[in-house]
Amino acid sequence: MPINRLIKFLFCFGLLLTAGAPLAAVDVVEVADTRILIDVSGSMKNNDPANLRRPALRLLVGLLPDDARAGVWTFGQYVNMQVPLGKVDDAWKIRARQGAGKIHSRGLFTNIEEVLKRSIADWQGATTKYRRHLILLTDGMVDISKSADENAESRQRILDQILPQLKEYDARVHTIALSERADHELMKTLSDETGGWYEQVDDASQLQRIFLRLFEKVGRPDSVPLKENRFTIDSSISETTLLVFRDNAAPPTRVTTPSGKTFGAIDAPENVNWHRDEGYDLLTISGPETGEWQIQASLDPDNRVMVVTDLKLHSTELPNKLALGEQLPLVVHFSDSGKKITAPDFLEVLDIQVEQNDTEGPGEPRPLFDDGRQGDAAAGDGDFTMLVGDRDRAGRVELLLDVEGKTFRREQRQSFTVVPSYRVEVTANSERGESALLVKVFPDMELLDPASISIQGNMSSERDGSQPVMMLPVTGGSGWESMIDRKTLSGSWKLALHLSARTLAGNQLEIDLEPVVIDGLAAEPLADPPPELEEAQTSEGTEPDWIMLASLFGAGNLLLLSIAGVAFWLVRRGSAKDQIQLLGDEDAADAEGAAG
Repeated sequence: MPINRLIKFLFCFGLLLTAGAPLAAVDVVEVADTRILIDVSGSMKNNDPANLRRPALRLLVGLLPDDARAGVWTFGQYVNMQVPLGKVDDAWKIRARQGAGKIHSRGLFTNIEEVLKRSIADWQGATTKYRRHLILLTDGMVDISKSADENAESRQRILDQILPQLKEYDARVHTIALSERADHELMKTLSDETGGWYEQVDDASQLQRIFLRLFEKVGRPDSVPLKENRFTIDSSISETTLLVFRDNAAPPTRVTTPSGKTFGAIDAPENVNWHRDEGYDLLTISGPETGEWQIQASLDPDNRVMVVTDLKLHSTELPNKLALGEQLPLVVHFSDSGKKITAPDFLEVLDIQVEQNDTEGPGEPRPLFDDGRQGDAAAGDGDFTMLVGDRDRAGRVELLLDVEGKTFRREQRQSFTVVPSYRVEVTANSERGESALLVKVFPDMELLDPASISIQGNMSSERDGSQPVMMLPVTGGSGWESMIDRKTLSGSWKLALHLSARTLAGNQLEIDLEPVVIDGLAAEPLADPPPELEEAQTSEGTEPDWIMLASLFGAGNLLLLSIAGVAFWLVRRGSAKDQIQLLGDEDAADAEGAAG
């Protein structure tokens, strides 16, 4: 076969193997099914001496919405169902708060394997009725006996047997490591591979706010903005829940209604259920008066006003991890009593803004439009769209969605972590001495579709111009590498690398990696190309065709990687869940007796 036809064949074959459609946002009707697993091992005496797990659990219990399913398990050497699995209602919350008061630190071991098995025993297969969540709080390693071998075997069974089950059940595992000595690698793996959230906590006093963040991921509540401790209740709201954080030495929290009546926990009216706990107040108001309310307490950025309403805000559920430079569509719509709103007189007065905040402070608010442009599917269909992400730095981001209508306000929060989708290692080649550098690129296979990845390299210097460098797949498909012999180079060179790949969410990434600076070791500048380089470029007196070689390598690169990774890709595609979901109304059906 002529070389040009071979190049075309390899290139087309590689594209055929790597083709795939982006994941789409879909409407789902489901309720939350949340299993909470709390470590009660003896080491908690040091890491949580004040037993702050108790008020933190009571906070999460109080926030869980009615009709959700939930249960609480504690674990040390043995596993105990602290709060039986059931439908969340007033009676369940009373039992759960009583169960939280029994949390202790007397367990002899840390049997993570057994609590995982026991808590998911009733789950079978994937489900479209429930959003399954597992919250695991621990301060230690897998510890089932005094035998290191038995502990290692238990840990491996979690990875080899339980983790695949969790993925099959479409469950998200959120892990909280409450000490530096916890098995962070295991916790991260459980969260990363199930699309969950991972937190490391050095101080148990942070648990309440972390449980709030996890609730916002599990429950995805409707909220109204709280500005300077003031908020507005509109006529569509049937119930509101106020979460107010406070110092223990602070005066009692009080609330003022729109009509001017002020009350606290002791003199609250009959339609108010007030729970006062260590560090916070949580009160639920049935049939709240419309108008502006005021909270008399210190300002706190984590104070919340959550509402139950027929006028519901729906938004795309973003994945917990985004690749650096990745953009995802955020789609927002409203429903009234379960029906999507498309009436122009409602849509035209909506002002929807998104603010992305990170460690460097708040970002500039950006508007969402329903105009059929810039990613919006169709004008006037009720779906407001914009692209989010596209961060130029790694780190955690909180996305604040703020909506103002003619007679109401709503807001939602989501958080995600932006991470690099690759890492680069430059080491000396042990077989060829210090002059030979081995450059390796390792893409993140938990973010990127392995069959879509291509790495291209190019060496350049001011004196000798540029030349392509072959980046060959490492055996097993875990990365790409190239060996550079510095003895053949003079002066300073730069190795430019380009990563092309699709994320698991279906987005195409084209990333120019940070150039690798390479100092040549040749004693004098060479007027002609080094013999080794010249020999590699020229065969039987024929001048090199760099375009042809680069094309051949690019196609061959795709073919080699496809052969190495296509099986893994097929399995991953077969079991992975959508990472972007447009959530619909909660299922109103009774979930208590349903199979998981």
